[in-house]
Amino acid sequence: MKGFNLNFQMNDVMTFEQENELFAGKNIKLNFTFGDQQFDYEFKLGQDVEWAKKCVAEKIGLARNEFDLFHQEKLMPEFFSLNDIPNLMDQSIVAIKIREL
Repeated sequence: MKGFNLNFQMNDVMTFEQENELFAGKNIKLNFTFGDQQFDYEFKLGQDVEWAKKCVAEKIGLARNEFDLFHQEKLMPEFFSLNDIPNLMDQSIVAIKIREL
């Protein structure tokens, strides 16, 4: 009995990084403010706010459900891509606000 003939060369198969580079769009650097802290992260415009929150959560040591991101005093919904946020551009300032319980 003969097994499957697998194509391990994968000449025409893109890696996740190659696909992400192709489809996620241009880079955007966002400036986050949290109290007296300020830091930058670079994302792709096609990435979602949920991914941005994950990155920020690791930096500030909070869970994603403990804070929200705001741009121009408006909440950035997690299910939006960064491209969906009006007026968001390279070097935009994004405020991190702790959720009030």
